[in-house]
Amino acid sequence: MDNLKPFDVREIDESLTRVVSHGASTYLMFPYISGLEAAPQFRSISVTIKGSAATVEDFARLTALLEKAAVNDAEWFISFSTPWLIPASELQNLRTRGSLRKRQ
Repeated sequence: MDNLKPFDVREIDESLTRVVSHGASTYLMFPYISGLEAAPQFRSISVTIKGSAATVEDFARLTALLEKAAVNDAEWFISFSTPWLIPASELQNLRTRGSLRKRQ
């Protein structure tokens, strides 16, 4: 887990999300890696949208869910183009190893 940079979820855009249709519903999905368990797991957080493209309001609703996901002593980071949700208990270890980078 090298090259992790702090990530502000209020900065999400089309490059970090996917629009997916399933059945009669369309979703704006934010795929990420959860580091909250013993082994990292691929996860996603999504909101239902109307139409085939996400609006500013859809991104705002998704951002609110991402902010909620990090309230239990976890923080968002990004490595290259992959978001990670990291528990606070792991952050000191990452800082010690020098894996965390400053935001640019």
